[in-house]
Amino acid sequence: MHVMLRDWVPLSAFVLVFLVFEECSAWTARGCVDLDSSTFDKVVKKFRYTLVKFDTAFPYGDKHEAFTSLAQQAGSNDELLFALVGIKDYGEKDNTDLETRFSIPKEYPVVKLFSHNIDKPIDFPTSEEISADSLRLFLKRNTDLYIGLPGCIQRLDDFVRTFLHSSDNVEKQSMIDQIETLGKALDETDQFKTSYKTYAALMRKTLHSNKPPSVVVQDEMDRIGKILQSKLSDTKRNDLKLRTNIMQSFLSESTTITSAHSSEL
Repeated sequence: MHVMLRDWVPLSAFVLVFLVFEECSAWTARGCVDLDSSTFDKVVKKFRYTLVKFDTAFPYGDKHEAFTSLAQQAGSNDELLFALVGIKDYGEKDNTDLETRFSIPKEYPVVKLFSHNIDKPIDFPTSEEISADSLRLFLKRNTDLYIGLPGCIQRLDDFVRTFLHSSDNVEKQSMIDQIETLGKALDETDQFKTSYKTYAALMRKTLHSNKPPSVVVQDEMDRIGKILQSKLSDTKRNDLKLRTNIMQSFLSESTTITSAHSSEL
């Protein structure tokens, strides 16, 4: 794994993480770094965000693969570190002190997001299944980093933010027109061509509805959710999932706007 660091990250951080990688290379999954009691605070403090999976000493299975898969996909983001903490409840009981410190239950794995205050991490909801998409959405909701879901485009997510904050319908229509123009300019084989159409269609739907954007999008998600429960081709199912991913961008921004308005009251 290549950890790209911005200028503000001290050289000592690079050296420290490199040494940890070297020491743990036998067990570390690609895209992740193994941490233990002696390295945890030293490494986590060097990054703006660290997503940590507390698990058995030798993790495996779908949840582990989901975590490491996202780690590899997001590997170019130098402000986010993916880390593994293996806990042994036998022998020398490695990292059981971290287990106690962060109140880790025995139902592994447990995922926590660490930022500036190490002792107050954000817990990944135990009610949600650990998957690459759910972890990506968790990061999207709890950081200011761009961790787009499959099918999402950062430039268009920026359009969504401006669109939902605007009260000028002329400006909103102009943004829809811009997105449609950009989409039409793409080659038919471009993997994101459909995404442009979806962004524009959702914007148009919210523009011409009397309901709040979040309600419009949630209604559409519920409709597609019912369709996904039926028998579909793999291609159609994947297309619908990409559409729901784009809808998450609208819902995430709508939630931000609602929270901001509530705080002003």
